[in-house]
Amino acid sequence: MINKNIKIIKRSSLVILILSVLGAVLSVIVGISFLTLPMKEKLTKDIYIGQMLSYCIQGAILVLAAIVFFRIFRSNRPFTRGNIWAIRGIAGLFLLKALILIFTKSAALGTLKAGLNGLGSAFICVLFLFFAEIMRYGRLLQTESDETL
Repeated sequence: MINKNIKIIKRSSLVILILSVLGAVLSVIVGISFLTLPMKEKLTKDIYIGQMLSYCIQGAILVLAAIVFFRIFRSNRPFTRGNIWAIRGIAGLFLLKALILIFTKSAALGTLKAGLNGLGSAFICVLFLFFAEIMRYGRLLQTESDETL
């Protein structure tokens, strides 16, 4: 039964790893494509730069996710210190993405609409911080279980 679960975890991790890498590549390509768009007005330029940075940060988030799933695929252990730090890094990148969305779009949309635009990324940041704490607790339980056996 345990070997079957490990196989499922390995297979699932590999699939998500591949999807994360593909998503990261596509996000960076889309982000860089904003450089080729015509930017005549300063407002448009600020929005395009914000979108470009947002897509590149999204690519970095997906790279960190790919690293987490590679580690799980390789070691069959999701509750490692490296994975916890990677998930905290994902949370930090979501916070950075929220701030970039707020600051680059506030001139064009107004502060209230821009703040609402970045609110989703800020909320996801908090969710990932909670998830990192759950992973930290899982690591503690895994260590206790390993010491008991």
